[in-house]
Amino acid sequence: MIYHKIIKLTQRIMKKIFIPSALALIVLFVFMSSTSFAQNQQIQLPSAGLTPESSFYFLDRLGEALQQFFTFNPEAKAHLQITFAAERVAEIKVVLETKGIGAKGLGVAQSLLQAHLANAATIIKDQKSEGKDVSQLAKELDDEFEVPKTALEQTFKDEERTLKTLEKELKIKIRAARQAGDTAQVEALAKELGVVKAQKELLELKEEEQEETLEREEEKIEREMEKKEDAEKAIKKAKEEKQEILDEAGREGLVIPAEAFNSFDNHLSKARAAFEAGKFEEAKDHAKEAKESLEKIKDSIEVLNEAKDNEEEMKADREEREQEVRQTQNEKVKEKAKKESENLREEQKKANEETKKAEEQLRDAGKEEEGD
Repeated sequence: MIYHKIIKLTQRIMKKIFIPSALALIVLFVFMSSTSFAQNQQIQLPSAGLTPESSFYFLDRLGEALQQFFTFNPEAKAHLQITFAAERVAEIKVVLETKGIGAKGLGVAQSLLQAHLANAATIIKDQKSEGKDVSQLAKELDDEFEVPKTALEQTFKDEERTLKTLEKELKIKIRAARQAGDTAQVEALAKELGVVKAQKELLELKEEEQEETLEREEEKIEREMEKKEDAEKAIKKAKEEKQEILDEAGREGLVIPAEAFNSFDNHLSKARAAFEAGKFEEAKDHAKEAKESLEKIKDSIEVLNEAKDNEEEMKADREEREQEVRQTQNEKVKEKAKKESENLREEQKKANEETKKAEEQLRDAGKEEEGD
């Protein structure tokens, strides 16, 4: 009886304030979502749902706009921006895996991701201008974005590995087609290889742009954190990035000489010393310089990988020609194969030299700033 009275009373209220039932459901959904969010602030990478590639993506954006409209607390609004940022990361992951680096929706998701972080930083700035202590809020937002950010970095790395694997497979197929004398197949595969190389370059460019953009927006948030926590986080990030480089090199069978990290270790040591002395701004600056020094190592590793791939390719081609010399009975074919083998031997020597230079470049990567 009481239940039916409550239902009737609710219906009368809804009619009086002219809220359509559909909007009432949306309000209920937003309220439940906000309650759930308040109970668990630890953001996990969500399901992507609709992506910018979908013609119905505007519905996803409309739902988020309603959530923002019905969220009145500034801190909750800031947390909501990180939730949306995590959803954009999930969308980037899906678009990259299904559509590739050239997909239009990728740029849309990346722009929105930047906007969400910028909005969160603006809320912090506005709260600070009102005289509120925002250091705890800044720390919470920075911590919450750590999981999506790590997932985003991994997404780009996974896509890079996929393209590298595809590149190697195409090179093997080209050699096989060349050995079989199928020029049409060689030409078709070479075009496909060109596309993959172009995708790799575009991926690297997008990754660099994304990293710079996120770092810029994150700094706006981190600026309001307690200086000690900010410095501590900067040191931790630098150490993690070094470990990521070592892990990636291990997967690729590369050994990075210890001296390559001289500059990094020097700056990180200074960062730790400054931190222990309570000079947190100085510690953060050194940690940032340590992280920047890793870019030279990354570039050197890329050059070394290319040199090794070229060296292996030259070796495989030379071995094929030498086998052809041994197996053929046709003197003209044998003579031609011999000349090609000799040429390839010279090319392989050059490739070996390039590999050695790349290895030296990697060893010297930490020397330039060593005395700073």
